[in-house]
Amino acid sequence: SFAPVGNPVSPGAFITLFGSNLAASTMTASSLPFPTVLGGVQVLVNNRPAPVYLIAPGQISFLIPNATETTGNATIVVVSNGTRSNEIQAPVSRTSPGVFSVPAAGLGPGAILKANFTLVSASNPARRGETVLIFLTGLGAAVPAVPDGAAAGANPLSLVTAAVNVYIGGESAQVNFKGLAP
Repeated sequence: SFAPVGNPVSPGAFITLFGSNLAASTMTASSLPFPTVLGGVQVLVNNRPAPVYLIAPGQISFLIPNATETTGNATIVVVSNGTRSNEIQAPVSRTSPGVFSVPAAGLGPGAILKANFTLVSASNPARRGETVLIFLTGLGAAVPAVPDGAAAGANPLSLVTAAVNVYIGGESAQVNFKGLAP
């Protein structure tokens, strides 16, 4: 969601840090589960290695480890080729939902598909009563749990334990599935 500094993070949430000299080059994880070290760069959340998806000199995208306590603050540190960054504190909550966007820059239309897997857009709008798939992060714990950085399975599906409410145009929508995309 590219929420501003000070917004909470949650276990399993996909997070992007911005800064300088975070990595020597740009790299993206090429397989699942995401590694905890990518191109000599590691992110520690409360001293626990986090799965890293992307590193770049000015940006790192990673997942908050599932075992992160949901009270207080998380201490986040980047270790780049043995050099530790300053520590940052981020409040932690059970959930911190953020809808993915298209394109992935965090601004613009949501990553929302119709049931036939076509992208909802101005030229392909969703209609009242139609089922849509909303892709987001930060829903917190899921059962069965999925290892940090791994893909969720399809059988059984991993369901989110927190309540999920969806509002479209200010009106409550029926939630038929609240879980991890397999």
